[in-house]
Formats: sequence, structure tokens, C-alpha cells
Amino acid sequence: MNIIHDLFSFDFLRYSLIATILASISTGMVSPIIVYRGMEFIGDGLAHAIFAGVAVAVIANFNILLGALSATVIFAYLIHKIKDLESIRESTAIGILLPVFMSIGVIVFSKSPRYTTDVTSYLFGNILMVVKDDIYFLSAIALLGAIIISSKLYEIAYWISDEEMARFYGINTERIRLTLLFLISFIVVSALKIAGVIVMGAFLVIPGVFAKTRSLSLKGAIYRAIGFNILSSLIGFTLSYYFDLPPGPTLVLFSFLLLLASTLL
Repeated sequence: MNIIHDLFSFDFLRYSLIATILASISTGMVSPIIVYRGMEFIGDGLAHAIFAGVAVAVIANFNILLGALSATVIFAYLIHKIKDLESIRESTAIGILLPVFMSIGVIVFSKSPRYTTDVTSYLFGNILMVVKDDIYFLSAIALLGAIIISSKLYEIAYWISDEEMARFYGINTERIRLTLLFLISFIVVSALKIAGVIVMGAFLVIPGVFAKTRSLSLKGAIYRAIGFNILSSLIGFTLSYYFDLPPGPTLVLFSFLLLLASTLL
């Protein structure tokens, strides 16, 4: 097998590689924000919300992308509203909603005649099913993320550091938080075929952990997280090709091993 030759010969393999790179960029952009802010469970939560939205869309014969987006937007908005209650923390809100949305997805999917196939595909991703429309969507979300983060970098950094002081100096922290929750929702939906529900959280956390200890600014952390994500994804993609391994879990496993090796060294 020659991966270079096959990339030029097979569209599905080429689309898979491009999608992997785009997903690495978009998840890498928000990963340091998630880690610095202590929102590590947000990726898992939104991915589980996707599962419920996809299940409803499959059963109702509705557009899967719209179903996934609707579910994650609802999940993100509920987190935002529950967080407003002073007695409930953001992580607690995610912990409450995560099993609820997952349970809805499992119950609805159980009514599908393709139950096992559907569940496996959405739990672990199916990168070889990426089509040209997915590339366009991933590109649009990556561009949207770059615009939002670059234009609001100062406000985001202030919100991460000291939310109360940022609010005191006139930064609309509620809008920043809701905007980022929605952005992360879109990114999770766009990367669903690459990562799947189970391993999505790793794409959103591991790069940020790597960048956090090696950066002096939020901007530097974002660049390092993107670079780490692209490198680990490309090597993981190549390993999955040559050893015939599931791409999503392979990418995550190599990403973890790279983080571990860089930390030990």
C-alpha cells in the first residue's frame, strides 16, 4: 500500500485527510479556551447531545446535520441558563444534561432497524464516509471560528482570567460565554464523522493541555494546540491506513501518546 498513490487515486481517502486537517484546526482553536476555562467536559456533553439529535433525525427521516446542530444548540443554551443559577456550576450542569441527552439518543435509536450500525458509526466516527459537502461545512466552521476568536481574543482572555473583573470593566461576559458555547457546538457537529461521540472530548482537551504548559499567551496556546492537533492527526491517520485501524480512536490514542512523550521529555 502507498498512501500517497491512494490519496490521488481515491476521492474518499483524500476527503478523509482534508476533513481530518480541518477538524484538527477547528478543535485546536477552541481547545486552549476549554482547558484554561475548566470546561473539559463540554466536548463530551455536546457530543452526547449530538447523539440525541442524530437519533431523532434518523427516525424522523430528517436532515441529520440540522438535527445534530439543533440538539447541540439546545444543549449549549441549557448550560448557559443553568449556569446562571448561582448554586449550580457549569461542570455540574454538563453532568446533569449529558446522561439525559445520551439516554434520549439510545432510546430513540433503539427504534431504528439499523440500530447497531447507526450507534457504532456515530459513537466512534466513520471518517471514510466523509463527502465533499462535509469538507465545505468543515471549512466554513473553521473560518467562522477563526473570525470569532481573532476578533474577540482580548475579551475571551479577560473572561478566562477573571470573569467578575471583566464584567466590571464592561465586557459582556454572558455574550462571550454563549457565543463560545455555540461555536464549540458547531465545531463538534462538524467533526462528528472524524471523532464520533465517544472520542470527541479528546480532540477538544488534549491539544489544550499540551499548549497550556508551553505558552505565555492565549494566542500562543491556540497556535500550539492547532500545530499539535495537525501533527498528531496526520501521523494517526497514516498509522490507521497502514495498520487498518479505526481512524478516530487511532488519532486520539496517538495524540495521547504524543502528549505523554512530550511531557516526559
